[in-house]
Amino acid sequence: MVSIKALAPLLSLAAQATSASIRRDYPTGIQWGPCKLNTTLPVQCAKLTVPLDYTNKSGNTTLDLDLIKYPAQKQPKRGSIILNFGGPGQDGLTSMLEYAELMGPTTGGYHDLVSWDPRGTGSTLRFSCWPNDTTGYFDSMGAKLAGSADSAAGTLWAQGEIIANQCYTQLKETGELVGMAFAARDMMSIVDALGEDGKLRYWGISGGTTMGATVAAMFPDRMDRVVLDGVMNAHEYYNSYGEPQMVASGDGVFDEFIRGCLAAGPSKCALSHNQTFAELESTLLSLFTTLRDNPPVYAHAYVVEYSPFKSYVYNALYRPRGYPALAQVLADMARGDFASYAAALTAPPLPAQDQAILGIRCGDKGPRTDDFADLTPVFDEYRATSKWFWDWGWGYYVAPCAQWRTRARERYDGDFHVATSSPLLFVGNSFDPVTPLVSARNMSAGFEGSVVLTHDAHGHTSLAQPSNCTNAIIQNYFLEGKMPTPKTVCKPNLPLFAPGA
Repeated sequence: MVSIKALAPLLSLAAQATSASIRRDYPTGIQWGPCKLNTTLPVQCAKLTVPLDYTNKSGNTTLDLDLIKYPAQKQPKRGSIILNFGGPGQDGLTSMLEYAELMGPTTGGYHDLVSWDPRGTGSTLRFSCWPNDTTGYFDSMGAKLAGSADSAAGTLWAQGEIIANQCYTQLKETGELVGMAFAARDMMSIVDALGEDGKLRYWGISGGTTMGATVAAMFPDRMDRVVLDGVMNAHEYYNSYGEPQMVASGDGVFDEFIRGCLAAGPSKCALSHNQTFAELESTLLSLFTTLRDNPPVYAHAYVVEYSPFKSYVYNALYRPRGYPALAQVLADMARGDFASYAAALTAPPLPAQDQAILGIRCGDKGPRTDDFADLTPVFDEYRATSKWFWDWGWGYYVAPCAQWRTRARERYDGDFHVATSSPLLFVGNSFDPVTPLVSARNMSAGFEGSVVLTHDAHGHTSLAQPSNCTNAIIQNYFLEGKMPTPKTVCKPNLPLFAPGA
């Protein structure tokens, strides 16, 4: 059962988010200048002072946000579009360097693209729970998947308690100051400081869609053109122990990977060798089962374990351009050759923001418990949702968050049934492994006048498998405010396994 007595002091701190005006008693202008970043892009950087704690109306402690701008590439300029790159917990400055030349042309090029390091990322209240751990002890916790052994779920629960306690010990003074609601107010502070028309133009991808839904619900009368691309179910994000809808398309994406491979043939897909769908699926299922029950040894030194392998496959499904490489690895492994898999695991990792994703997500969640049995219904829902990837994220998202010891000072407690000043555009992929199309439909249902554009493609967000049709609709929305007809479907430019797809 949930320990209400233990949570009472925390519950008193969680003020309900409102669209109240943002307190300002210090300069608000933005002074752009050179960035201290290793890039040739024409970006500019700045700092913006905001309240540290928006719920403390009498306080004057402030926080400096780090901002970045990729200037409009065409004239006349039409204002700014704020970008959020997801997570939640992805930073803004280094992410802008990766995404600016991709997202800028899609918007039409007439807007400045602006982002910032949200609280918990970069140097902004960086959420680092074990900054001095050089052994990897804490980083290894929560990594095993529940399907790896009958006892794994219980172990993940115990590790979740350790993670939650360590984060509280390290960050109890600032842990309540990160979260979506404060980040939404920070974003509107940026809008104010830009000195344009006071309206938000925004493109959020992945976790940035929950950020966008939150700011739209808190400040509905200040929305201009808002694109939410690769949509998370914000209802689950705030109000559930876990987020099982995340894996709702996982099986469908993996099936599409198999079908696309067979259609492409052996010259383009190493797994395609005169097999039927059922035969290839059986081959892969056998590989998964072997790694779980009888894992082999590679190079006389390394156990080829189930959890890292399954996580590798799932993460690879985010990026269709990597499907041929994934197919090659799986083909090699099916015949007992693990060299290409080992090489894939030792590739340089993506830049991490320490434990920002935990600090933001766990602090925002409502349900808490000290009883492992309380998670049984949500775990059952995961199992019912996906046969291949049902155990994804339990150790890093579910178990620690259920036992989290801080709560965001302010969190959105509404139902996302909102009439915004301008309609929102939701973009959902037909085959997205982590933000399924059903989530886009669920979120759109609450925002009056919004439309879901179906990007009939694969991978995570519309950026993963490009479509000129989708790009044109997003551009027309930002430039002209034109919404697509409901039930519009856009096809990708290239099929899976095609060169450049």
